[in-house]
Amino acid sequence: MKLLIGAIAAAALMSVTMAPAKAASFSCMELEGRPAAEVRVCQSRWLGSLDERMDSWYRRALERARYFDQTGKVRSEQRDWMAARNACGTGFFCIRRAYLNRIRDLKNYVEHV
Repeated sequence: MKLLIGAIAAAALMSVTMAPAKAASFSCMELEGRPAAEVRVCQSRWLGSLDERMDSWYRRALERARYFDQTGKVRSEQRDWMAARNACGTGFFCIRRAYLNRIRDLKNYVEHV
C-alpha cells in the first residue's frame, strides 16, 4: 500500500513539473530547435511564471527607456541576459537565479531611472 501511495505521489509530482507552461516572452508551442533553457521554462510552471514576470518588467523598462533614448541599451542587456540564461542548459536553479536577478535589475531600472 505504501508503495502504491508513493507511486501515485511521484506521478502527481511529475505531472506538475512536466506540464507545459505558458511563457510570456516566447512560444512554448514549437520547442524543436529552441535553447534547452527555454524548453525547461516551458516544462516548469514556476519558471514559466518567472518568465511572465520578467517579460512584464522588460516591457516596462523598454517604455521607460524610450524617454531617455536608451532602448538600444535595454535590448542589448536583454540579449546578453538571454545568452547567460541559455548557458544554464536545463539547470532549474541556474535558470531560476537568472530570472530572479534579471527581474531585480529591470525593476531597479524602471523605478530609479
